Amino acid sequence: MKSNLSKILLLTAVFILSIAAVSFSGCLGNEDSDHIHDEHCGHDHGDPNAAYDPLNNTTLAEIENGSKILVAVSVVPQTEFVEKVGGDKVIAISMIPQGAGHNYDPSPRQLEDLSKADLYMALGSGEPFEDKYLDTFKELNSKMPVGNSSTNLLLIQNGNSNDPHIWTSPKSSVIMVENTYKSLSSIDPANESYYRQNADAYIKELEELDAELTAELADLKTRDFMVYHPAWGYFARDYNLTQIAVEVDGKEPSPKDITKYIDLAKANNISVIFVQEQVSVTGATAIAEGFGGEVYVIDPLAKNYVENMRKVGQILAEEMS
Repeated sequence: MKSNLSKILLLTAVFILSIAAVSFSGCLGNEDSDHIHDEHCGHDHGDPNAAYDPLNNTTLAEIENGSKILVAVSVVPQTEFVEKVGGDKVIAISMIPQGAGHNYDPSPRQLEDLSKADLYMALGSGEPFEDKYLDTFKELNSKMPVGNSSTNLLLIQNGNSNDPHIWTSPKSSVIMVENTYKSLSSIDPANESYYRQNADAYIKELEELDAELTAELADLKTRDFMVYHPAWGYFARDYNLTQIAVEVDGKEPSPKDITKYIDLAKANNISVIFVQEQVSVTGATAIAEGFGGEVYVIDPLAKNYVENMRKVGQILAEEMS
């Protein structure tokens, strides 16, 4: 026990130093750098006060005695995918907690919990958080397999990088759930049929959601919608929509940008700008005021995935019809 604690403390210290190094080199370095994620350095999209809810003693005991499998993920919606497939055999923790954004730095307590994880389900889609920290997570827990949620998924290219927000697509989520099933079955083959049954039931629910959204978003007066942070590219691809992002290189739009987006909104019959919780809405509000529209909150990171996607579809249909 003492040896394990010493290892955690040592790797935590290394981890903190690596965060500082990444921040300095990636965000404060040469302006001519080709770092493909520089747009995420000057601006985050989450609540700076968001906090991780640590595992309690009862849960830790279940993990340590082997009665529960601990699965770590990167974003909150993935916890639902894991829980739906794993049922009562798993505990899921998100390394980016509810309300936090791409630039969140995991706490020492999170690293302590992560050191006990039996599996990490990575997004594998170019999420900046994973690019920065996943290698360190593997060092901290060298026995932890890492599954890839993006296997067999066609990623959207944005310049030199991928759009990481794969979970905002019900179609992509079916693939993510299938990959979660495969990873869970690989570490717990004795319960493969249990995971298969659970995955099939949840996939059916996701496919029904997809059919609902396809019908709901089929006949709209405009197929363009304006957002603050471009989190909805995969959703837009699913339903033949186009997202217009107000955020420019991870920063608030300039006065010139605001004028451009006001004109764009008027030309495309856009009546609302969608923002996610916990982000600055100053630029979005200025644009909405310019074309006589409203700012509306939709959350790409809510845990109740099917319910949340259904709500998003309803809002988009009401505002775009």
